[in-house]
Amino acid sequence: MTHFEHNLPILRRRAGYTQENLAEALGVSRQAVSKWESGQSLPEAATLLTLADLLSCTLDQLMREELSAEDFPPPSAAEAEAEEARFALFVAYDRHMDRFSALMSAGVFLSVASIAALLAGYLNWGNTGMIVLPFFLCLAAAVFLFIWGGIAHSDFRKAHPEVPPFYNPEAIAAFRKLFRAGIAAAVAAILVAVAILVGLSVLWQFQPNGGAAACTVFFLIVAAAVGAIVYLGIQHSKYHGSGAARAEGGSGEYGPDGPSDRRCSLIMSAATIIFLIAGLVFNAWHPAWVVFPVGGLLCGMVDAPGRK
Repeated sequence: MTHFEHNLPILRRRAGYTQENLAEALGVSRQAVSKWESGQSLPEAATLLTLADLLSCTLDQLMREELSAEDFPPPSAAEAEAEEARFALFVAYDRHMDRFSALMSAGVFLSVASIAALLAGYLNWGNTGMIVLPFFLCLAAAVFLFIWGGIAHSDFRKAHPEVPPFYNPEAIAAFRKLFRAGIAAAVAAILVAVAILVGLSVLWQFQPNGGAAACTVFFLIVAAAVGAIVYLGIQHSKYHGSGAARAEGGSGEYGPDGPSDRRCSLIMSAATIIFLIAGLVFNAWHPAWVVFPVGGLLCGMVDAPGRK
C-alpha cells in the first residue's frame, strides 16, 4: 500500500513548492502533479528519485510512511522566500545558459558557413566583387551574436558569481550520455563531409565550378558539426558549472571559459585564417579545406577528455 498521494502535498508544502513550481522543476505539467496528489496516477521511477531529492526526503517517507502535516510544518516566511529566490535563480540560470548556448553556436555556425557563402557567391556571380557580399553578411551576423551573447553572459556572471547546485546526479548523468554521443556524431559528421567532398569533386569534376559547389556543401556540413560541438560544450558548462561541479572536483565555472573551450576557439580561428590566406593569396581553395576537418578532430580530442 502506498501513501504517495497523501504524503506528496505535505512534503511539497514543507519544501516551499507550489504545484506549478514543482512541475517546472521536474519538467512535467502542473496537471501531472495535480493527478499525483489526487491519486489518479503515479510518476515514473526516475521521477520519484528526482522528486525525493527536490523535497529532501527519502523514498520511504514519500511512498510508504503515512505522514502527518503536524510532523512537517510549513517553512517559515524567510525559508519560503529563500526557496522561492533559489527557484527563480534556477529558472533564470537554465534559460540564460540555453540562450547563450544557442547564440554562441549560431555565431560559430555563421563564421564557418561564411566560407560556404563566399563560394556560393562565386557560383552565382562569378569572379566579381559581389561574391564577398554574403561572406561579410554572415560574418557581421556572427559578430553581432558573439557580442550580444558575450555581454549578456558577462552581466549574468557578475550578477550571480556563485551558483548553487541545481541539477541532480540523474540529470547530469543523462546529459553526459547525450554529450558523448553528440561529440562523437559531430566529429563523425566532419569525416563524412570529407568523404562527400571527395565524392562530389570526382562526380562534378567535368562540371563548370564543380569543385566550388562541392566545397560549398562541405563547409555547410562542417559548420553544422562545429556549431554542435560548441553548443554541447556550453551545455556541459551549464550542468557542471554550478555547485554540482565543485562537489565533484570541477572548476565551478559556467561558461565557455575553460581551457578546452579556449583551445577549441583558437584551433578553429587558426584554421579559418589559414584557409583564407591559402585561398586569397595562393588561390589554393581546394587543398586548403583540409584544415577544417583537422581542426574539428583536434577540437574533439581536446574537448572530450576533460568532459567525461
